[in-house]
Amino acid sequence: MKNKNAYARYKLIDTRLRLKQQQAPKLQDLVDYVSEHLDMTISTSSIQKDIYAMRYDSALGFDAPIEYDRYSRAYKYSDTDYSISNIPLSVEDLKGLEFATGILEQYKDIPAIKVFEDAISKIAATVRQSMQGEKKSAIIIPDRPNKYEGVEFMPSMFDAIKNKKECILKYKPFNREEKKHTVHPYFIKEYNGRWYLIAKDIHPTKEAKFLTFAFDRIQDIIVMNKNFQEEELDAKKHFDATIGISRSDNEAEEIVLEFNPQQAQYLISQPLHHSQKILEQNEQNFQISLHVVINYELQEKIKGYGEQVKVLRPKHLANDIQAAAKKVVEMYK
Repeated sequence: MKNKNAYARYKLIDTRLRLKQQQAPKLQDLVDYVSEHLDMTISTSSIQKDIYAMRYDSALGFDAPIEYDRYSRAYKYSDTDYSISNIPLSVEDLKGLEFATGILEQYKDIPAIKVFEDAISKIAATVRQSMQGEKKSAIIIPDRPNKYEGVEFMPSMFDAIKNKKECILKYKPFNREEKKHTVHPYFIKEYNGRWYLIAKDIHPTKEAKFLTFAFDRIQDIIVMNKNFQEEELDAKKHFDATIGISRSDNEAEEIVLEFNPQQAQYLISQPLHHSQKILEQNEQNFQISLHVVINYELQEKIKGYGEQVKVLRPKHLANDIQAAAKKVVEMYK
């Protein structure tokens, strides 16, 4: 907040110095002007420090040509066309903006960001125009789908979550018939290029429980005019012991994996989970432990390493991976 207020003061000092229809301001005039517009009391020493920073602080980069007239005891710009708003961006600044807008453009189909689509496009166009003459080849190539399926339902779902409204989902799982679910929506999560709704499924005869619904399998959403009493649920902790999106009522277990030591540096720099611990590391062996729930995504990650990994514990997970490996072998016989 301190830095934000400081920049607001710089802008106001700049505005007052450029008011040509009024006399050049004295120090107290600047104090009164800034205090009035910020609706708070600003000290004289703060304005003096701000003027010094606008003049000489290289980190700000203003180099403001503020002069003090000893005769009138007033401040003014020696360059009447100067404004801190007119400072051109450096090449480094433009590259930073190009990087940031490049990332934002990849997410502009997401409803939470789509509301700023026009602003993002304008900034991106301005930056590209300013960067003419620079290399035009792509710098960032994100691993994102061209289109997020089901995003058309997100605005309705955002409102339902925000207003705690009960919903009816028409949902079609893979290879199964469409089914209606009465749900209390809690939050939305992205994983591996897909979006998921985490909601409490309210079943007429069974106990209510939290389920995960993929947006690309939702056929329709009906937001009911009925509020629900939200339970205490920490979105982050909900998946704290989970890799991916599949979450069951199973308790987290200690998983011990033995990798080819050539995988060590990659797994150290890109842990499989925040609970990852190194148990053994040498030229012959690399072992890690994870404290996670065993789910589909965990098993798929392990399978993806093929012959580079072996499950040491628990035994039932090792048996499942072994059975899957045997099926793969049978396919090639």
